[in-house]
Amino acid sequence: MSHAVDLRGVGYRHPGSDTGLHDIDLAVANGSMTAIVGPNGSGKTTLLRLLAGLLIPAEGELNVCGEPPALAVRREFARQVAVVGTQSLLGFPYSVLEVVLMGRAPHVEGFHLESDADLEAAAEAMEATDVVALSGRIFDTLSSGERQRVAVARALAQEPRLILLDEPAAFLDIKQQTVLYDLLAGLNEQREMTVVSVLHDLNFASLYFDQVVLLNRGRVHAAGAPEDVITYASVREVFETDVYVSMNDLTGKLNVLPLPRSRNT
Repeated sequence: MSHAVDLRGVGYRHPGSDTGLHDIDLAVANGSMTAIVGPNGSGKTTLLRLLAGLLIPAEGELNVCGEPPALAVRREFARQVAVVGTQSLLGFPYSVLEVVLMGRAPHVEGFHLESDADLEAAAEAMEATDVVALSGRIFDTLSSGERQRVAVARALAQEPRLILLDEPAAFLDIKQQTVLYDLLAGLNEQREMTVVSVLHDLNFASLYFDQVVLLNRGRVHAAGAPEDVITYASVREVFETDVYVSMNDLTGKLNVLPLPRSRNT
């Protein structure tokens, strides 16, 4: 089976600190959906930044779409890999349409203007993320949730093989979270787009993802199918809190509920 992501013995140290990632072995199959979960400070975002080529491993071997990100030609890499982080203000009055069209930059040669195909890709991405009505709005005037949806639209306009997301639903309400993950699951199925996402919600990780990677203190605590990783023992050990883990009869997926300390006996 070919892999979109392959890490072998990868390590990274944050400058001036002993924290980081240690001896990470991980394979993400092409066309799969992988969730990266773990407590705050466990290394989730650091791992995603390594995959995006924004950080360089201190040791080990890292390949994304067949080559080390640090050695890839950036335009070619950007045609294959899209990244969605938490969206801050741009500080410039770009419209939503202009921001989404930025996703087409790797496909536009030289100083040429966007083609009809670029405009069509942007329109399809905005429709898929339900931001068409915002197309003329200034990006910096949007709510946090609206900015996040526009960022996903920009990534989809890029038409990547692999999309990397860092808490993409952090500012979305429960309806928009479901819409977003339904969208990602649909793209994964229809386009065989590989999805790797950092998220905190273990229920969404179980509901939508084929593989879950549980990090703890910079190491892989467990990786595999959700039902093999999101167990009572693993969650209690890694998150250091008591939980109730059960199978949802309606979805056939796991549900994880925190238990108040007053009930921990």
